[in-house]
Amino acid sequence: MASPIPEPASPSMHRRLTLLRSPVALAGGWLLLVALFCLYSVTSHRQVLDQEVSESGRTLQRIISQRVAQHDAHLTSLSALGLARAQPSQDFGPVAGSILRFYPRIVAIDLVSVRAGEEAGVVSSATSADGTTADPMQVLKAVETLTPGKAVYGPDAKPGHYRLMKRMDDALAVSLDIDGTKLVEGEELPRWALLTLSTAEGPLLEEGAGNSQDASFLARTISFDAPIVSATQPLRLSLQRQVTPSQLLPPLPLALFAAVSLLGLVLVRSLLRHRQDAAIAREAAEAASRREALRQHETKLAHALRINSMGEMASGIAHELTQPLTALLSQSQAGRRIAAANGLADTPIDSVLAANVLQAKRAADILVRLRAYVGKSAQAAGIHDLCRHVADIVALSRIDLDRRGIALDIDLPATPALARIDPVEIEQVIHNLIRNAADAVEQAGRSDGRVLVSLKHAGVNYHIAVSDNGTGIPPDILPRLFEPFFSSKPDGMGLGLSLCESIVERFDGDISAENGAGGGAIFTVRLPASPEAARREEAAA
Repeated sequence: MASPIPEPASPSMHRRLTLLRSPVALAGGWLLLVALFCLYSVTSHRQVLDQEVSESGRTLQRIISQRVAQHDAHLTSLSALGLARAQPSQDFGPVAGSILRFYPRIVAIDLVSVRAGEEAGVVSSATSADGTTADPMQVLKAVETLTPGKAVYGPDAKPGHYRLMKRMDDALAVSLDIDGTKLVEGEELPRWALLTLSTAEGPLLEEGAGNSQDASFLARTISFDAPIVSATQPLRLSLQRQVTPSQLLPPLPLALFAAVSLLGLVLVRSLLRHRQDAAIAREAAEAASRREALRQHETKLAHALRINSMGEMASGIAHELTQPLTALLSQSQAGRRIAAANGLADTPIDSVLAANVLQAKRAADILVRLRAYVGKSAQAAGIHDLCRHVADIVALSRIDLDRRGIALDIDLPATPALARIDPVEIEQVIHNLIRNAADAVEQAGRSDGRVLVSLKHAGVNYHIAVSDNGTGIPPDILPRLFEPFFSSKPDGMGLGLSLCESIVERFDGDISAENGAGGGAIFTVRLPASPEAARREEAAA
């Protein structure tokens, strides 16, 4: 199916382009991009910082766990040494001194007597400058319920210290004084970290940066908290990092992104402006081209209408004058015969009647030539697509109907409708029917005026129906609609529908009119389908 003349582009596209070009939209788009960048930057940097804190915390947890495991190993070695010697105190001191030298976290090692019935006391002791000798009664109280070979944790009176004690046998126990502040060395602690190593009694070690008193009220804390892996030393590690807004959203990348995005949006805005100007110019040119095409098409139809109207009028006049001329010729010939029978041949009366016969024949010849000329003026018909030409004339008529506030709908088949026609004359017929339908709707004064043009295949014919919801056709006028020079309009000449009938009949078709069941009128043009269309329909069936 041929498409009708294209409609102008929707103004919504111009509104969207104008919106994108406006300074408010530019600023809004830029702020949205900056906000998205800020969200991405905060999220990504927070993930990186979370991962860094977690990795640092796990590393410190592993290091401290290894060191407290060394305490357990030393305690086990000392216990074994004591059990292997008849006099444990003789070799205990040198071994304990060696441990203190190589492991500065252990600041005191005591061999304590816990024999039942005897007064508890320190049998042997090795102490560094930071260490303190164990209280035998506290050691006795801590290990008295333990079986030999078991170790137990105990607090120490010195801040940051704790005791690790183990019962060797029924008589002796070993006690280690451990300085918890030395479990983490300075270079092992990240410069941003606030580390807390604590027991159930309280913190042993608090070291590092990130003091909450110095932090901004906008700062946030990322934490790592986990126990130290040890069965005997219940330590817990806490690592904290104060994160400031500048760390989550670095000012320099933000400023760089804001500048680049603003420049990009300005360039996009400039591009959109050029594209819109080009689109407007292109649409203006297309609209001018459409108007010119419509004007030429309307001019062509008007010219054809005038020619056909004149030809139809001449044909009608010739038809109407033929009868009186025939009567005049017959009466004149009869008068001459009567004159000759009465001896009046070659008289002035016979001469006058002979002149009448001659002029009547001459007038008849003129009318015959005029009708022959009118009949031969039509162009030769060819095979054309009715869909295309119906769509074209509907597009042409839509301008007038839109101006009059009347809806014009069209219903065409999806496949071409081929018939032997003269396209200009068929368009003239449809145009005339649409205009008459619009006049009827306008006369009815309807606010919902509507005209429908449909094309359907019916057997071997194509039916073009033009229907409206106007006043309809009065019953007394319906039989005379296609009569030449008959019109129900005050200023009508009565040639439009007669001309339509003549054109349709020239292509072996016919036209009819009826009132619709729901009101209004329906004019139906029936045209034979071309042999090609008939064969196509048979093949489809």
